[in-house]
Amino acid sequence: MNLEASVQQLANVFENAWNTHSKQKRITKHSKEWWNQDCTDGLNKYRESGDLKHWKEFKSAVRTVKREFFDNKIHEIALSNKRPWDLMNWVRKKSLPAIESISYENRPCNTLPDLWNALHKSYNSAENRPVNTRLLNELPQADNVEWPPFSSQEFRDAIAKCSLSSTPGLDHVSWRHLKAVISHNTCLEKLVHIANACITLEYWPSHFKSANSVVIPKPNKTSHNTPSSFWPIVLLNTTGKLIEKVVSNRLQFHMTANGFLDPNQLGGIRQRSTTDTGVYLTYIIHAGWLRQCHTSVIAFDIAQFFPSLNHEFLSICLKKAGLNTNVVGFFNSYHSNCFTTYTWNNFSSPTFNTNVGVGQGSALSPILSAIYLAPVIKIFKKRLKTLKENIPTDILSFVDDGLLISQEKSYSLSSSFLLCSYNIISKILIDAGLVMEHSKTELFYFTRARHSPNPSIDLSSVRGPVISPKLIWRYLGFYFDRRLNFNYHTHFYATKYLSTLSTMKMLGNSSRGLLPIQKQLLYRTCILPIALYGFQLWFFKSAPIVKNITELKKMQRRAAL
Repeated sequence: MNLEASVQQLANVFENAWNTHSKQKRITKHSKEWWNQDCTDGLNKYRESGDLKHWKEFKSAVRTVKREFFDNKIHEIALSNKRPWDLMNWVRKKSLPAIESISYENRPCNTLPDLWNALHKSYNSAENRPVNTRLLNELPQADNVEWPPFSSQEFRDAIAKCSLSSTPGLDHVSWRHLKAVISHNTCLEKLVHIANACITLEYWPSHFKSANSVVIPKPNKTSHNTPSSFWPIVLLNTTGKLIEKVVSNRLQFHMTANGFLDPNQLGGIRQRSTTDTGVYLTYIIHAGWLRQCHTSVIAFDIAQFFPSLNHEFLSICLKKAGLNTNVVGFFNSYHSNCFTTYTWNNFSSPTFNTNVGVGQGSALSPILSAIYLAPVIKIFKKRLKTLKENIPTDILSFVDDGLLISQEKSYSLSSSFLLCSYNIISKILIDAGLVMEHSKTELFYFTRARHSPNPSIDLSSVRGPVISPKLIWRYLGFYFDRRLNFNYHTHFYATKYLSTLSTMKMLGNSSRGLLPIQKQLLYRTCILPIALYGFQLWFFKSAPIVKNITELKKMQRRAAL
């Protein structure tokens, strides 16, 4: 039996089980999970009599039922599941649904076909974008990577970290179902054989290529009137997602071990976080001050990063990374003949072909995007060294957020270095099929001087605006000020801490709801990390921390009350 037939047979088993045991429910805006027969009887009794007494009895019954239902839910989550932090979803800010009219190319999308075409063209705008693959000739070949067959333990380790509450894919299989299936060794061995056959035959079955892109609004947006204000989150078949997780684990290890990934890549790679990026940047700034140099940075953003990754360019990157022909051939098949549907609220689109990009929601998207960016960063550093004049500019990358760093005693000199570096990285990204969003580019200066100039930088050479430095700069959730005292940062998160803490009151009181020990656990796991986010950047020996500690003490006293 060939690979395609085996996977299709597995898909048929899941589909038959779903059709046999699933029940169709009609969910409306009036559907309530807590509603029971007592509520129905009380409502019918009031409708028959129309008496105010019966209406009060109905409202009293609803109040009692709701209280019992949510008390049981709190007990189940906090005691049975021992995960009180899951209750924080009840008290978070609820954003209003995006109800603005969607426009694309200055035309309103008044019909569903117009909306689907606008979404597809927006998220696949890089499909016909030119790419200069000769750019990768500047990159040396990495050491060859050995790729032994997958083991059963790799699958057990990968699925053990999967959340049971995540949304099922197109096959309606949740991680709970798949964990039950592979708990049988025979089923697990069959799945391992399928994964190994995918690499050996350099083929990714068509069943795993189907996807559903759920369009959700981006948070903290003032307006949602364009497709770029939304994220297309990809839902895949769960069995294929598990294989992707195992392949991703392999790539994460091998790409770090053979040195293909650049040390300045701090996003999309395991054991590297936003805190690592912030600490590294803070260290560079303090080191520059010891040399009597101020630090200038330009932060840039890559537009539509994940949907813009060119498959041909990525395939050559995988070869340069030292992967063998079987693995490269597998990824060529993985990216070919893919198709997706778009879901907007309760509406679904026809099927569209996707020939560019990697889906946000796939386990492979973080590491593949890191592999795609690694040559860009290395070639940028190489070109700076080949210039006649030395330009000591450093670069940091956190997924699609880049940072150019210059340290000089002269503001004019550092500004010219940053502008030159910005032009170089812009041209390299264009060759790689990526586009910088110049309107989001930000400039900031770090200095200990009380009165220092704030020169602007003109980006007209790359068709960008004139950017002026800010007084407070937000980067990866950290709020930087020029002197790195982090007073604004601490105040912002202390305020957020108190507002979140005040919402916890609805989860219980002295007579019902969460127990005191559960409240303490919830406070330490969900509330306290908000106030202490990024404290590693300012809490260290000989740092001026008195004002920040005082702010946190005031916050703690208010929380105790």
